Amino acid sequence: MNVLIDELKKYGKRIRVLYVEDNEEARKYTLEMLERFFNNVTTAVDGEDALEKFKASTYNLVLTDINMPNMNGIELIRHLKDINKDISVLVLSAHDEVDYFVETIKLGIDGYLLKPLEPKQFITTLYKSLTKIILQEESLVYKQRLESMNEELEEKVKTRTAELAHRLHHDQLTELKNHLSLMSELSASKSQILILMDIDGFEQYNELYGMSAGNKILRTFTKYLQEFNHSRDYGLYRVYGDGFVLYKSIQKKEDQKDIEALLKVFENLSAHIDEIDETINFDVTIGISMESDNIFETANMVLGIAKKQKISHLLYTKEMDISQQLINDLYWKGEIKKALETDNIIPVFQGIVDKEQKIVKYEALMRLVQYDEEGNRKLIVPFFFLKASKKTKQYNKLTREMISKTFLIMSKKNVDFSINLSFEDIADPVLVDFLESEILRYKVGNRLILEILESEMVSNYDLLIEVVHRLKKHKIRIAIDDFGSGFSNFEHIFKLNPDYLKIDASLIKTIDTDIRLHTLVKAITGFSKELGIKVIAEYVSSKEIFEVLRPMEIDEYQGFYFSVPSEII
Repeated sequence: MNVLIDELKKYGKRIRVLYVEDNEEARKYTLEMLERFFNNVTTAVDGEDALEKFKASTYNLVLTDINMPNMNGIELIRHLKDINKDISVLVLSAHDEVDYFVETIKLGIDGYLLKPLEPKQFITTLYKSLTKIILQEESLVYKQRLESMNEELEEKVKTRTAELAHRLHHDQLTELKNHLSLMSELSASKSQILILMDIDGFEQYNELYGMSAGNKILRTFTKYLQEFNHSRDYGLYRVYGDGFVLYKSIQKKEDQKDIEALLKVFENLSAHIDEIDETINFDVTIGISMESDNIFETANMVLGIAKKQKISHLLYTKEMDISQQLINDLYWKGEIKKALETDNIIPVFQGIVDKEQKIVKYEALMRLVQYDEEGNRKLIVPFFFLKASKKTKQYNKLTREMISKTFLIMSKKNVDFSINLSFEDIADPVLVDFLESEILRYKVGNRLILEILESEMVSNYDLLIEVVHRLKKHKIRIAIDDFGSGFSNFEHIFKLNPDYLKIDASLIKTIDTDIRLHTLVKAITGFSKELGIKVIAEYVSSKEIFEVLRPMEIDEYQGFYFSVPSEII
């Protein structure tokens, strides 16, 4: 704390503060605290007074109350943001002003100082806001320096431009040229060749072992390709997540031998995963095209066909130009039907932990079991087959199977658990009747949490609220899934009276490096606490992310850092 105080005093010499408070006693008390850290503090007695002073001078930081005469804090912030969208604003708020939290979040404030002021929170919040201001100032100074550079710096600018151009056209993980680079280098040659390679089941490696393991596989595969291409003249690219390309604009007689040599290399691919201290083998499927037009698209099309037919590679011919999506849907229609008939739609369970990293509940996740030609068992995530199940009218069967199997397993366990339901599920009265009957059959209501995805797809909130209230009679709890993913109707959410908010992965996965996400997540947890709603952070994939989240008022955590999905509880 002493370190923060020293830093505040150092930064405070450079900061101009506008403090807005209509209560004279509170203004006097807070002003004394502010003047310990800042040399230049201007006070205003209400929003109108503050706006006039803001227009007349320059300030780095504004601290404002919410409830004030003439112009309240919300209106003041709107005016300030119209004048300077980057101005840092802290809101002084009492616990009974939670109705204003959502509005202030939307206005892009930096944080809250809760009344009565608590020194630790006061100092910590000020420090975070000042850190942002100083970074903005330093960025501005840097920009001004760049703009004022003379001809002596021209060579450095050229070098930096070249670096940026390199980053624009290269993949940062593997340092290979990227999709943009490939598209710019493709020619209209009638004798070109493009080999598109895709790592089989790559998403499942990420799912099972985490993203760092997936990155290790990508880097290892890159080395295989670089060694293969060492004495050859192909361009080498990483064009998407696990997709790589070998390309050259002029075919040669030895190209067929190159393909055979490449297939030979791919017979024994492996990567050592440090996280589990194991070496895993992986396979690759290849799509090849020699077309003068749409060479990448045609290679991608035959790659998809090769995957469906479970063959190692396929060369495009014009006779193959059929609907890839239709092939995909028909393939998964058969696989889903077979899985349902052979009892191969199963739940796996990912642990959700408390602050002490102890598992307190599980989320049930759907998997489709497949077997390859050698009899190896694979678990397929819904990303691959769920859309196809809806198009082929099998989605309802999958949902029923998932509900029944999860409830059966959990009826024998004394632990809380959750399942996911979409609005489409809730809007189906037959499915809701089935869900209710299974809750009664397996007697799991008091341990069941329904995770509902709140999105723009919800077309009838009255129906949703009605069904939720009906199911709550069985003592189930409600969680709003993917909260903060981009669409959040707060009024409707609170009518649902949820027990949990699950903060979306997009707000968590880079929170250790993005201070804006830190501020937003802290605000969400703050108003959730005021409303008595517990908060769960999803996608906690590393110790660094967990350490950032620990000081916040988050109740539970979920992610690969704590638990991977497993069939065994």
